[in-house]
Amino acid sequence: MDLSALPVYIFFTAVALSMAATYLAVASLVAVAREFIRRFRPARPMSRRPGEVVHQALKITGRQWYRYRTAAVLFLCSLLLLLLFGRQDWWANLSIVWYVLITIALLAIAGFGTLKIIRLAQYRQKLSRLLDTHIAVAQRLVEVQLRGNRVYYAVPIGPTLIDNLVVGKNGVYSVQLFAPPDDHCTTVRAETGRLIFQPGNIQRDIRTYVHQINSLAQVLTELVGSKIKVLPVIVVPECTIDTPSIDHPLLVSMESCTAFIGWKDPDAFLMDEDIVEINRLLSTLESEEPDYSFDVLTGVLDAQIDRPSFV
Repeated sequence: MDLSALPVYIFFTAVALSMAATYLAVASLVAVAREFIRRFRPARPMSRRPGEVVHQALKITGRQWYRYRTAAVLFLCSLLLLLLFGRQDWWANLSIVWYVLITIALLAIAGFGTLKIIRLAQYRQKLSRLLDTHIAVAQRLVEVQLRGNRVYYAVPIGPTLIDNLVVGKNGVYSVQLFAPPDDHCTTVRAETGRLIFQPGNIQRDIRTYVHQINSLAQVLTELVGSKIKVLPVIVVPECTIDTPSIDHPLLVSMESCTAFIGWKDPDAFLMDEDIVEINRLLSTLESEEPDYSFDVLTGVLDAQIDRPSFV
């Protein structure tokens, strides 16, 4: 086997990969600069659609996937042009050790880029399925609105977001979606700070969600001047709900998504003037421009779906 041209191919690959890496670096700097400039522009209200967190995550990961995909195309085109028209006397005479080290570096960089593209595509598929579920939940919440309640989407509470808030005379309900694991789910039950899915005894941490509820209750209590209790509801689609406990958030399936409106806690009832004040506050929050950084989004979504590595 003739290996005399191998150094040339290694050189051509290094040049093509350097061009792709340069493009990625420049594109990343442009994205950072754009984000920096955006902070000095007048704030614009953001839409509050059902599954707004997923919408924004799809937008951000879509930009990342586009950059890496473009870099891959640039690498392949550059390599093809070099193989067709490149001079074969550019490469300096080096020892075999350098060739091995350069080849290892090229394989590592190319492998990382390929894995990044694959992982981003997998994560975006999961996000798309999760968005469909969010929209299905919102469609079922129409029944809640018809009963005189008001529904808010993607409500910012501190550094995180609550999927859905329902405000009515029976109280304030926080309706959060937790999708089951990728594997088949038969039953789910709630324990302190976690959901446990069977089979496999797979756990999801809900401590952040519980903290959100406590923070929201504190904000609303300070607003109206009397204690407000927020009733936490967790929607788990495609899974049978195990025997619930009143000490934990209420678990409901997609089919019984609106069953929580029958959960009446005397401590959660609201006066008409309290409803007016709460709706005014939530409407104000709804009109503000939130900071949808990727860290904030993943902080919310990691509890709902598994995020692949390298994303």
